[in-house]
Amino acid sequence: MIENLLWNDIKRHKILSVATVIFMAVSSLFISLTVVLFCGLLDSVNGLMERALTPDYLQMHAGEIQKEKIAEFADELSEVLEWQVCNFLNLENGSIILGKSSLAGSTQDNGLCVQSEKFDFLLDLNNDFPVVDKGKVYVPVCYRSMYDLNIGDKMHIEGLSLVIAGFIRDSQMNSMMASSKRFLVCKEDYQLLKEKGSEEYLIEFLLSQNADTDLLAVDYKNAQLYSNGPAVTKPLIRMMNALSDGIMILVILIVGIAILLISLLCINFITSVEVEKDKKEAGMLKALGIENRQIRKLYLSKYFIFSLAGSLIGLSGAGFLNNVLSRKLRELYGVSDKNFFSIVITIMACVLVQIVILLFIRRVFMKMEKIPALEALFSVKTQGVKKEKNQYLIIGAVASVCMFLTLIPQNLFSTFSSPKFVTYMGIGNAAIRMDVRQSENILEITDNLLKELRCDSDVEKFAAFKTVSCPAILSDGKKINLILESGNHSIFPVNYAEGKLPEKEGEIALSWLQAQDLGIKSGDVINLFDDGSAKPFVVCGIYSDITNGGKTAKISNLSFEGNAEKKVMWSILYVTLKENVQTAKWMDKYARFGVDIVDIADYVQGTYGPTINQIKNVRFVAVGIALLIIFIVVILFMRLMIEKKRFSISLQKALGFNDGFISRKYFTDCFFPVIIGLAAGILAGNVLGEFICGQILKSFGAFGFDFVIRWEQLFVILMIIMLVSVAGIMAGSMDVKKIKAYECCLSRE
Repeated sequence: MIENLLWNDIKRHKILSVATVIFMAVSSLFISLTVVLFCGLLDSVNGLMERALTPDYLQMHAGEIQKEKIAEFADELSEVLEWQVCNFLNLENGSIILGKSSLAGSTQDNGLCVQSEKFDFLLDLNNDFPVVDKGKVYVPVCYRSMYDLNIGDKMHIEGLSLVIAGFIRDSQMNSMMASSKRFLVCKEDYQLLKEKGSEEYLIEFLLSQNADTDLLAVDYKNAQLYSNGPAVTKPLIRMMNALSDGIMILVILIVGIAILLISLLCINFITSVEVEKDKKEAGMLKALGIENRQIRKLYLSKYFIFSLAGSLIGLSGAGFLNNVLSRKLRELYGVSDKNFFSIVITIMACVLVQIVILLFIRRVFMKMEKIPALEALFSVKTQGVKKEKNQYLIIGAVASVCMFLTLIPQNLFSTFSSPKFVTYMGIGNAAIRMDVRQSENILEITDNLLKELRCDSDVEKFAAFKTVSCPAILSDGKKINLILESGNHSIFPVNYAEGKLPEKEGEIALSWLQAQDLGIKSGDVINLFDDGSAKPFVVCGIYSDITNGGKTAKISNLSFEGNAEKKVMWSILYVTLKENVQTAKWMDKYARFGVDIVDIADYVQGTYGPTINQIKNVRFVAVGIALLIIFIVVILFMRLMIEKKRFSISLQKALGFNDGFISRKYFTDCFFPVIIGLAAGILAGNVLGEFICGQILKSFGAFGFDFVIRWEQLFVILMIIMLVSVAGIMAGSMDVKKIKAYECCLSRE
């Protein structure tokens, strides 16, 4: 009997039943998708790093080295398990052609290497260790889709050709946020091509478990070993690998939470409609002596079935979208070997979502149980405006959340693709960037560039920054190693969250993550050391930076150090050109200096392009879902209001009012709260959304985050949502035509 009652009820409320399943499914889909993507990302990254034996500490160095000194240093430290020196042949990007594409405009440092002997292995797409034959090359996997490469294509290096034998995963440099990319060749080809580039070294250490990499960095610096290049730690490598896809997953999580809130509001509509329609039936069951608990069980049994259907649809959809969205992830990091764990966590997340929804539904039906049987049987007396304000608030809230849902990915996309975003990367808002690296005469090249720039009439303004690694000691006695960028920071200022930029000697600014890691705030003092001398520096400001792992520092000059100029690891010059100057031609003119010159916009696109494209795709999905939800909710709202006012509508028709007059009244009643909700959604999306995204991006080093809002695009989205809302209101108001004038005569007051 219960099965027949349930089936008949579902058939009688087909639209409401389908709508309920849709909302349950969509809620499960996005939350489950977030969990499965996040688990897959962490497992894949960790799996690749374990398989490749990623070093705990890596120091790059351009120049001659003596391995005996490194061996002596490593032997003195008990925490060092293994060490090695890997050769890296840095090539001029303009001399490399991959397939049909030149790397002249690449923002990466590209070079050749051979397979490591002890750890830091390069893996093929099966996560095995490839054996490279003579005349062959393995290309970074991130370049496969970027340059449309296939096995058998050619890689040309100044007239010499290598055949692409496969693609490799590099646990250190897979991410586009890593500034270098390694091509794997055999030893014979490496020696043959050695004269085509400049050789540098990767000095790598494997440490014992729980060893402090910061202490190793200080010891390495104090030993005055080779450090003409950046240093990287394993946690930093892990963060760079996870950051690109991690931002997309966080956006999906925000969208998923918004959709869950919308679903709860929508299901409140649906249950309200059902309660209104079934009120007399429920009253009759009460009059026959059936307990409230049994009636509730009957209704909840139906929603439990809907929940199972929604869970299955949501999990299936999450599985399908996971295959699509994680395709790039699997290509970069391989397939996780912990799929069972990810599946269990995903199912648990889906079950949790359905429990929340079912508890919400149970709460709605418990309110119905408080209605006396007599009142339920003769419900006409309760018709009117009772609880009508709450219903209008709910439709406004749904419209607000839908607008919020569309604005989060839209504003993130606008911000990431804006030129202003570079100020959150620790980079001033310039037009062109010049990198002087991997050279023994960095200072000479930098000085020559500065002389040329001073005489160049096409240049509006420019600035040069030199980077050194410097040991320091905090007020609590802790020793650390700081990456210092020295120069005039007022020309191209970055985004400062606290304080100001360093303008005079004795001032230092720290990146947000560096300050958090060290427990330092503005006004604190750091002692910087060199050659046994020390000088106190006051922290004058905290700035946003997501480069170099987000842990950097800025000072105005290097005069406190006796031989600091000899220890410059690299220098960077930023340039802004005058109007009407052709950037490409100007960059070609300066290419003769042998430095990497890139347009800042291209630099951002090259570094964050995959992330920006992923957020762009999420933006379209979010807009589509918001339009579908607002359309369904408005129809449900109209049907609810018309069902509640069935008697008064019938009476109006009996008094001679036509369908158009009655429909217009309900159109106005629904459209007004939708407009208010959309306005509130715009405010919430631009203010609350900025705060939420800012808190998330703060964990990556982007502090003081502000949305870049493209108002013309926001206006287009608003107009589309309003048009869809109008269509939904008109579709829902058609129920007025189904009410007959004589129905009021069949009801009793």
